[in-house]
Amino acid sequence: MQIKKERIYRLQEMMKASAVDLIAVSTGPNLKYFAGFIPHLDERFSVLFISPSHCVWVAPSLNVDEIAANTSIDLLPWDDDKGPRQAIRSAIQKIGKVRVLAVDSGSRSDALLEIQQVSSPELCITSDEIIAPLRQSKSEEEVAMLQAAAAQADMAMQVAIDSCKPGVTEKEVAWATEVFFRTNGAEMVDFTIIASGPNGAFPHHHSSPRKLMHGDAIVIDIGATLNGYKSDITRMVHLGEPDDEFMQVFDAVRRANLNARKVVKPGIGADEVDRAARETLKEQGLAQFFTHRTGHGIGLEGHEKPWIMPGNTAKLEIGMAFSIEPGAYLPQKFGVRIEDIVVVTEDGAKVLTQFPQELVIKS
Repeated sequence: MQIKKERIYRLQEMMKASAVDLIAVSTGPNLKYFAGFIPHLDERFSVLFISPSHCVWVAPSLNVDEIAANTSIDLLPWDDDKGPRQAIRSAIQKIGKVRVLAVDSGSRSDALLEIQQVSSPELCITSDEIIAPLRQSKSEEEVAMLQAAAAQADMAMQVAIDSCKPGVTEKEVAWATEVFFRTNGAEMVDFTIIASGPNGAFPHHHSSPRKLMHGDAIVIDIGATLNGYKSDITRMVHLGEPDDEFMQVFDAVRRANLNARKVVKPGIGADEVDRAARETLKEQGLAQFFTHRTGHGIGLEGHEKPWIMPGNTAKLEIGMAFSIEPGAYLPQKFGVRIEDIVVVTEDGAKVLTQFPQELVIKS
């Protein structure tokens, strides 16, 4: 629990520098980051209050024993028949005058209204700009968690590829992949995108009842949660020998992925990584078919800062983890995406996803 205490201390120091009197952390990834535990989610008010000098969790009575068993944070319980208002008031009395209240973006609106009514802040802002810098640079422990999640995703990718056969539906491939994730210990399967043939031209396709056919290019984009941390990987399968057009696009997307990896290092802008991928596709006449950003941060959430996209000049720092996933999507034909998770180190990009990038051709 010492790591969580250090995280709270660092947040409190940033609050002092930003003149924020109170941060209300709701049940979500930020709570996992600072407390190390998330109780059962329901409609009841459950908020971790952090001020520059105090930390207290207002929680439903039925969850208090479990929270206490998993954290060392002071608790203020409340009962269903009385509601949370008095417990919130007690927390605010400990903290003192609240001029600036910061609330994370995962907060429920009814919880926010309760806090505002009791604390009467002069200003209410989002806490994301304070918390995001803490979460962006992963510790060695967090990188190890991401590495384990990536290794699991590598194995799940093989299951998905093995399941791709003519006559099998996208949903059946997705289900086989999900079963593997679950039986291998994942606490959540976040997505299993199986996009075959023309469906591959939709970057966020929903796996459908469409049956895989000879001649299909298949985009396999999968991710799950292991020990609280996310995985994300995309690879390509082709049923039968691909034609020249497909191979030109596949080779260009793969080069875009590798070229983006090469420029990753501390101190460069996130947009420079995006530019390396985008310029590679532009050289092959595919710029118009690359319709999304090159990557997104990953950690306790599947999509978090930093955003690897045009215009984001934020500098990369050691410990930042994000995807590199250039793609090209040809309407009514096929799509190609190759995605890896990397971590910024002193020596450049450490690639966590280790499944080979080569096109898998199945007869």
